[in-house]
Amino acid sequence: PVPILKQIGKEIAKPAAKQVDQYLPLTQLLWDEYGREGRVVTLIPLGKMELKAPQTIIPLLKEMCTTCITWEDADRLAMDAFEPIVRQEPEIWLPEAENWLNHENKWVKRAGVTVIGRLPMKHPEYTNRCLAGAEQLLFEEDTDVKKATSFAIRLCARGNAALVRDFLAQHVPPTNTTATWILCDAIRSMATKLLPEFTPLLPNYEAWLTDPNLSSKDRRSVESAIKKLNID
Repeated sequence: PVPILKQIGKEIAKPAAKQVDQYLPLTQLLWDEYGREGRVVTLIPLGKMELKAPQTIIPLLKEMCTTCITWEDADRLAMDAFEPIVRQEPEIWLPEAENWLNHENKWVKRAGVTVIGRLPMKHPEYTNRCLAGAEQLLFEEDTDVKKATSFAIRLCARGNAALVRDFLAQHVPPTNTTATWILCDAIRSMATKLLPEFTPLLPNYEAWLTDPNLSSKDRRSVESAIKKLNID
């Protein structure tokens, strides 16, 4: 079970944080050779090692991310290993997360936008900047990147819901229909307690629904957002 794997990782992290170079081979071995369980374990010490030696660990994390097999690998790498330094020193390390958004590998993009989206929960003053990062991926075709981008937008709302509402108002309807799913899922999956902040967007989505060029698939997405916004 994941909690037990993470506890193993925490035990390794205690000495690894003090002896980064000595523990690098073990972290790489766990990632490369021990499957899903090894990856869950090794990301915990890597997060602690990163705080001590970010210049060494962050390039390694990016390389490891290109070998992710599933979305779970990418998300755990983002939250357990990469996120700690970005949260601790956002002014220094947020630019690195933003650089990940330009990578050709979809898992690196997903990990980058996940870290960016989670930052406003602790540092709401970065909400606008983090939304600008998510905006870069609005027109991504890959489903795994789309899901992470929607997730990032929703998490930004926990930092400053008004800024996210204004962001969505700016993009609805989109100039490119590739963004349709993200712009609708951000509303459809929004935390219920935050929905009242987004009800002013209802006319935007209703007007979008009148577009005769909407495909049947996109129409269903817009309808789902409208249904969610109708909370009276």
